[in-house]
Amino acid sequence: MPTQAAMDAAIAMNAELDYSLSVTGVVDRRLYFRLVEAYRYDAASTVGWVQARLKILHDRVARGESLSLFDPATECQIDAKSEDQLRAWLASIRLG
Repeated sequence: MPTQAAMDAAIAMNAELDYSLSVTGVVDRRLYFRLVEAYRYDAASTVGWVQARLKILHDRVARGESLSLFDPATECQIDAKSEDQLRAWLASIRLG
């Protein structure tokens, strides 16, 4: 069982990540692989963690704000400015 300090650190890290995603909309290479790894681990807690981050991205495009998403096929960032573009990115990485 994790210690209280470890749980507090995880909560703080997630709050920081959530803030960064809501302000910048950037999923860089490192975060991309964290999302994929968590999703593929396929536990309720890790899938829920991924869903929470994706909701933040969805909320950004729903407000008309753009995203910058890592594309593993090209190793570049791509812009997404709509829910359809976000869904296409998710489908291409098998998270949607």
